[in-house]
Amino acid sequence: MKKLDDLIWGVTIAAAQTEGAYDKDGRGPSIWDTFTQKKFRIKDGSNAKVATDFYHRYKEDIDFTVAIGLKIFRFSISWSRILPEGTGKVNQKGIDFYNKVIEYCLEVGVEPWITTYHWDLPQILQDQGGWTNRKIIDWYVEYVTILRDNFADRVKYWILINEGIVCMGGGYFLGVHAPGKRGIRNFLASTHHLLLSQAKGFKILKEKQGLKVGTAISCTKIDPYQDTIRDQKAAKRLDTLMNRLFIEPHLGLGYPDDDLPILKRMAKYYKIGDLEALRTDFDFWGIQTYAREVVRSAWYVPYLGAMRVKPKKRGVATSIMGWETYPKGISDFLERFAKYDSQKPLWLSECGMALAKDEDEQHRIEYYQKVIEEMKAIIHKGVNLKGVLLWTLVDNFEWAEGYLPKFGIIALDRKTLKRTMKPSAIWLQKYLSTIKAAIIAER
Repeated sequence: MKKLDDLIWGVTIAAAQTEGAYDKDGRGPSIWDTFTQKKFRIKDGSNAKVATDFYHRYKEDIDFTVAIGLKIFRFSISWSRILPEGTGKVNQKGIDFYNKVIEYCLEVGVEPWITTYHWDLPQILQDQGGWTNRKIIDWYVEYVTILRDNFADRVKYWILINEGIVCMGGGYFLGVHAPGKRGIRNFLASTHHLLLSQAKGFKILKEKQGLKVGTAISCTKIDPYQDTIRDQKAAKRLDTLMNRLFIEPHLGLGYPDDDLPILKRMAKYYKIGDLEALRTDFDFWGIQTYAREVVRSAWYVPYLGAMRVKPKKRGVATSIMGWETYPKGISDFLERFAKYDSQKPLWLSECGMALAKDEDEQHRIEYYQKVIEEMKAIIHKGVNLKGVLLWTLVDNFEWAEGYLPKFGIIALDRKTLKRTMKPSAIWLQKYLSTIKAAIIAER
């Protein structure tokens, strides 16, 4: 039986949140470059023009990864850095940069993983409708083909699209993320096109033998406020949106519109063969879970008939993000995904805790201790969990929250860009070295 010590530990970062160098070496503007220029979009008024300056300091960050004892370095590609005009001419300097990142990972003994899309669409494609334009399927296929042809000889593990519900929900429904679009029509069209793009991207990457290709799903535990039929139905509707919509079409189950009727309007965007084209047998699932939401019935809320409320239980702590940090969701969702297919490899491809600037790091250490206990429990049940990738390495630009939340295990001085290991990184370093020593002793 697999043991806790068998799990592989790594870290996840994203281009738009870390790279900076927004106008260097031929990179074109992304929707997040545009979004951060608008007033009142970002809580602290910041932007990601410099971010953590990973573009110039990638070796330093990868060295920290090695020093802590992490074995996987998952990073995303900036579409705008590869294709400044969204399609067409490839920016060789962009290719060269990611080649350097990959080569350095391999040189120091860290396995590079690529995420093809982590929310930073080229602005020039957004000007043509972005994900609401069905042409984006072809644009994405062109982009993924370029990534495959340049990087797949050295990168085995690929994640196609990071957290579709968050980037489509935040960017095309609520308007709180780039590109700031709102409305149900935008959301339904963009969701359908994103899922079709992901299915096609999978086929493109699998043309290269030996690749392991999956996707990363955002999972939020949804509980009813009261044990009433109305609140239970409200919770089921929200769970359908948050935790089923971006999974079940790929499993060949279609859109879960029986439990969320508004999804029936998705049919407006179908073409013949679309539902079958969505079916995708990913090599693995990436599960990403942070929080729990408690909801009650609210007839006046459009489409969902549900609204978020504070949990009834006293003493429930929320992070600076306003979330209830909920490590118990890890075992809940890993077990839930195992029911789809018990043999499918699962990765906890993101988990983490946001702290305020001066908040006690002991909270993060205790969080990771709980994460370990949750993984231990799920392994004991026989779930095929392969490893965990932490969010994140260095405190970064956290989208509409700016630099206020601190998810990193390494602190960043934004003036000097100096990195400093936090107590949580030192604790993790010791934990992983203990595991390494135990494995060596067993041999």
